[in-house]
Amino acid sequence: MELTLNRLGDSPLKLVGVTVSIATIGYVLVQGLKKMTDNSNRLPPPPGPPHRFLIGNLLQFPKDHFYKRFCEWQREYGDIVSVEIPGASMVILNSYEMVQELLNKRPSSTAGRKAGYMVLEVMRIKWLTSLIQPGLHHSNQRKMLRRGIGPQRVGSHDSIIESNASKLMITLQNFNGDPRSLILQAVGKIVIEVAYGTKLPMSMSKGLSSWNNELMELANHAFFNFWFVDIFHFLRYIPSWMPGAKFKRIGDRCTWLSNQIRHAPFEMAMALHKSGEIGHSLAADLLDEFGPGDDVMDALGVLYFAIMAFVNALLLFPEVSKKVYEEVIGVTDGARLPRISDRPNLPYSEAVWKEAFRWNTFTPIGVPHVNTQDEVINGYFIKSGTIININNGFILSDPNVWGDPENFRPERFLTDDANSLPNPLSVVFGYGMRVCPGIHLADRTGFHIGTMVAALYDVAPLEGKNRPRPELAEYTDAAFRMPIGVEARFIPRDSHTLELLKDVKLDD
Repeated sequence: MELTLNRLGDSPLKLVGVTVSIATIGYVLVQGLKKMTDNSNRLPPPPGPPHRFLIGNLLQFPKDHFYKRFCEWQREYGDIVSVEIPGASMVILNSYEMVQELLNKRPSSTAGRKAGYMVLEVMRIKWLTSLIQPGLHHSNQRKMLRRGIGPQRVGSHDSIIESNASKLMITLQNFNGDPRSLILQAVGKIVIEVAYGTKLPMSMSKGLSSWNNELMELANHAFFNFWFVDIFHFLRYIPSWMPGAKFKRIGDRCTWLSNQIRHAPFEMAMALHKSGEIGHSLAADLLDEFGPGDDVMDALGVLYFAIMAFVNALLLFPEVSKKVYEEVIGVTDGARLPRISDRPNLPYSEAVWKEAFRWNTFTPIGVPHVNTQDEVINGYFIKSGTIININNGFILSDPNVWGDPENFRPERFLTDDANSLPNPLSVVFGYGMRVCPGIHLADRTGFHIGTMVAALYDVAPLEGKNRPRPELAEYTDAAFRMPIGVEARFIPRDSHTLELLKDVKLDD
């Protein structure tokens, strides 16, 4: 709820504002007195910005540009930073070693989540695997996703990935503009076909992709913003038409989207499964093994969020794209399209894939964890219930680790020292019990699409425009950090490109 205290006086919610103010004062007083009398631990908390009486670091805590402020604190306080705001204690982890120690080596006590009331109850997206607390429901979802798209089974979906990637290549022929929507549509189609098979009606397939895109954008906005309803839950009962109640309208829309994403395709999949027409899909595998149920439905609905694209990096670095093209041609002899099975023979392309995740990473702040018991690390005390933020952006650009992090240099992953570097995919896709269960499908899909684009097309600036300079690129300030205003045209590498694509069937 995007209300600020200085606007409450002019709002019809003035009485609510007064109540909020009084309740806030009472709350911080209680919390402050509790901290003053709590001598339960002898070890100090991690260093951090000085706390003000009662309100802690509320005034210093960023309302946006989280990554920028977190990096400022890292430079001042080091690899682990402690921050206090009313109602929440948090630490920020700025080194891969620290994250490994706390999240990977202690997964049973650091795998909790703490999403706000706005996200969980008002928007009703607590069904997402990434937000569920550890327990039976969470374990069931992860088990089902491993069953269909884990390392042992993800290869069974290669034909779906390759077919849709080839169709995307056709749509990119001589394309002018921002290719993101085309790429997202192709990725969404892959995920939908993997999850539900190829028999879903075209109208439902398009709707599901659109609903997922919209829900992802709203969830992205909500998760990294402060909402008064997170603290004062009674605000959810005000009418959505009232001024200042935008959070209610967002919540109503997200509730509808969640129901559509979870129920509509699942009911169709059950009908196709019953009739024996569903074909090979994750839905068929899960329904055969587990039968219908909420865990199956939720596991299928979350898949879209596992997919990340890296093609934008190739748009900025034509010399890198050319090297990928030359490597792929060396494997295929230019006589066929690249296949997923070619990957072991494409070490430079593999290095580009990792570097695309590292350079200006698109997830600068990881989804926070919460510890369920007191922890001690490097002589610092972290009390139970602390929010644990992972500063992915700094971890993947620490000059002490990467040397020249500002440069897009895939060759860093081809040296003898490469094994000592953090794997950017491991950083981005999470830790411990919270590793994204869609990592193998996302990795397989993204790598194949990226190498195909580089192998088939020269990605050039629009006619009459100069190629954008990477150091001047602007990015969105959100959970997913994406370049702003990227536009390009896709010029076939040579006449063989058109020959290779002419036999691709666009009809489903």
